[in-house]
Amino acid sequence: MLVMDHFHRIEYRRRRPDGALDLEQVEEVQDHGWYIKEGEEWRRRYTLECACDFLRRTETKPGTFAISVWRDGARVCTVAMEWRPTKG
Repeated sequence: MLVMDHFHRIEYRRRRPDGALDLEQVEEVQDHGWYIKEGEEWRRRYTLECACDFLRRTETKPGTFAISVWRDGARVCTVAMEWRPTKG
């Protein structure tokens, strides 16, 4: 029987005013969404959707983030995001 795992580590790094990035949060997920479609644009879009969901659930304060997705030590993608949560 073929067992497929889709474990990913998502790292949320907040950009400081001096430009440095601080690792603020990490999320471990079992998700195959990055492989539904091919291409960098899909991986970017899917990462941003996952990040919005996570940052909303964790009530993260606004800021600029670099979000990196890793699988088995290999980087799947990294995207920049301005997180501005909405109320309601």
